[in-house]
Amino acid sequence: MPICLSGTVFALDPLGILNHFPSEGVNKGLTGVLFDLLLVGYIACAGFVAAGVLGSLYQLVTKQPPRFNFTGESLMGFLAGMFLCVFAGPFIIMRNAIRGRRIENRPLGWLVASSTIAGMWSVCSGVMVMNVALLVIGFS
Repeated sequence: MPICLSGTVFALDPLGILNHFPSEGVNKGLTGVLFDLLLVGYIACAGFVAAGVLGSLYQLVTKQPPRFNFTGESLMGFLAGMFLCVFAGPFIIMRNAIRGRRIENRPLGWLVASSTIAGMWSVCSGVMVMNVALLVIGFS
């Protein structure tokens, strides 16, 4: 079962590269570490793509770019704004960081810090996207 009841995603791997619940210490070696890094990169890309699609969809519908604000006139508007900010956050951060670097001449460190924050946020939302994708295709 790839998804535990707690929501943790793990894989049953016959080669022993992945072992997230070891009964004893496991030395994965270099290939296991590189595989884990590749997996984290894939999950981060999935999270950033989901953020970009949601942000672009919002911009297509409302004709204005998404931003971090929660000014909804109703409870539904507030919850929709909160959902947008949670899942389109990396897209909003990177759009603002690139704009700030080009237009406002912010230092390069600002762009690097923003990219790091957006990358970590993408990993977190990518885990959620991958869990949903696995549930949709039938791994429950």
